[in-house]
Amino acid sequence: MFTALFLFDLTFWLYLAAVVLYIGYVAVGRTGLQLVAEGPRQLSTSDWSVPVGQLATMITAVGLFVNTAALAMRAHERYLLTGTFAPWSNQYEAMAFVAWSIIAGYLLLEFKYGIKAIGAFVVSIGFIAMGAASLLPYRYQTAEPLVPALNSYWIYIHVSVTLTSYAAFAMAGGLGVMYLLKERAERKGLQSSVTAAFPNLETIDELGYKSITIGFPLLAFGIILGAMWANYAWGGYWSWDPKETWSLIVWLIYGAYIHARMTRGWGGRRAAIYAIFGLLMVVFCFWGVNFLLSGLHAYA
Repeated sequence: MFTALFLFDLTFWLYLAAVVLYIGYVAVGRTGLQLVAEGPRQLSTSDWSVPVGQLATMITAVGLFVNTAALAMRAHERYLLTGTFAPWSNQYEAMAFVAWSIIAGYLLLEFKYGIKAIGAFVVSIGFIAMGAASLLPYRYQTAEPLVPALNSYWIYIHVSVTLTSYAAFAMAGGLGVMYLLKERAERKGLQSSVTAAFPNLETIDELGYKSITIGFPLLAFGIILGAMWANYAWGGYWSWDPKETWSLIVWLIYGAYIHARMTRGWGGRRAAIYAIFGLLMVVFCFWGVNFLLSGLHAYA
């Protein structure tokens, strides 16, 4: 009989296989070198690129399906245990949901734009999220009873919205890494077979910006919902709890990015570096605060 933990473990291995295939797709998608300084040169497309790319997408979709099934089964387990079926009630479940959101967002992006090379970066982040979850002690991976403050309908909307915003920022960070690799290759005048498979810089930059413009309002909405929940549970809208404070810091970081982009024309390399920096701040807010700083959210 399948259990939620078994399905979560299977999700981890499927995402790993998808990452390997996407990296393989990038590696074999183009052959030879292009000397940018001498002008554009036609690169031959490997016969292996199409089946490898199709298999990568297929495995990613299967992984998302299994991830969905794992979250659904964990929701059922939680409902039987506490009557609350939110499958993102502890750190392990939240990481699994973030991975699900990243992969779902990536597949939507791939189906819309048809750019598989991005999977080597974005799917990798979803895999890392599942891998980080698997490193947690076993007691954190099971569906334990919730503390009274968490056993509330607010957990359905506040947590899910906030975690989805983190997934959008993670996609932007992965695209930022991709941009820097592509930009460095073009700046040095030598484009390898790997970076030749990447989309152009303008496309990478625009997709990263779109990801942030999705995550930014979601995080704002999540913070507002969290304040409303805090008032309901603890009698005050804001207590400067470390998680609250860092969530606000992350929101201000991305707010500054959007402001600089709209008013000062920020883009390109600076925007890519800033997106990576923002992702690191998200990781600390989501992961580091829970383990390094004590506060009202420590039970998560």
